Amino acid sequence: MKVLIIIFLLISPCGYAAEIACGEDYSYLVFETDSHKILSEKKADRILYPASLAKVMTLYLTFEALQKGKLHLNQVLKISAHGEEISKVNKVNTLNVKEGTKITVREAIEAVIIKSFNEAAVTLAEAVAGDEWKFARLMNKKARELGMASSSFHNASGLHEEGQYTTSYDLARLVIAIRKKFPAYYHFFAQKKFIYHGAKYETNNQIILEYKGAEGMKTGFTKASGFNLISVAKRKKYRVSSVLLNCSNAELHYKLTRQLLDKGFENLEKKNLFAVKILVNAQAEKLSKKAK
Repeated sequence: MKVLIIIFLLISPCGYAAEIACGEDYSYLVFETDSHKILSEKKADRILYPASLAKVMTLYLTFEALQKGKLHLNQVLKISAHGEEISKVNKVNTLNVKEGTKITVREAIEAVIIKSFNEAAVTLAEAVAGDEWKFARLMNKKARELGMASSSFHNASGLHEEGQYTTSYDLARLVIAIRKKFPAYYHFFAQKKFIYHGAKYETNNQIILEYKGAEGMKTGFTKASGFNLISVAKRKKYRVSSVLLNCSNAELHYKLTRQLLDKGFENLEKKNLFAVKILVNAQAEKLSKKAK
């Protein structure tokens, strides 16, 4: 069993004094995606609700199934009774599908990333594992393999459950892993629209739409979680990722993300290195020893 052990280098937080406030108790982590250098962080180990950022793990397992040939992008799936039920949870942001409705794996992936449709996530989970409960077990197994020791998943969509939680650090590990392992599918995160049954759906992710060099990734919101956002952008030779959790306001979480990414690129160009920090959590160490 391979365990992802990430080595982070800390960069001086200069320029962050005028940080945009995003509520009373938010968390973030900003890092260079390819080298894993931490550029800035705030309460990055705080346990919080992921909301639809849980779908990034759903996509990880979907991409893994595609890579192994267990699924195919043009494969046609059918919405289950459970999928129809989940489709009704959000009256506005939904495909509004019925049991038996057909959707391809590609369309489901696009629906999850671009509009965060819950029924699409459930349908992918059922295609991978047979049912959502079994899929949640796979999510937690994969989380342990990736060293996400402070995360727990209960469903594929991120719909609120008290026992479903994560941290900015853990989501950073997931971002690094999904980009490294699935370059053939990474481009999906940059898509701005998709068409399903003749209807066009467009993203409302302002970072993807407006930020220079944006590559994706994922939005998330519930009343319990606040506004969550993972973003990745590239400028010149640098690629910067940010994870923001529990922001109190939609507009502010976009503004703060822009600021964090801007300062990340600025600090990389100035090369303000001052210390080294190695993140190897206890769970990852146990798994590594067990694998040996």
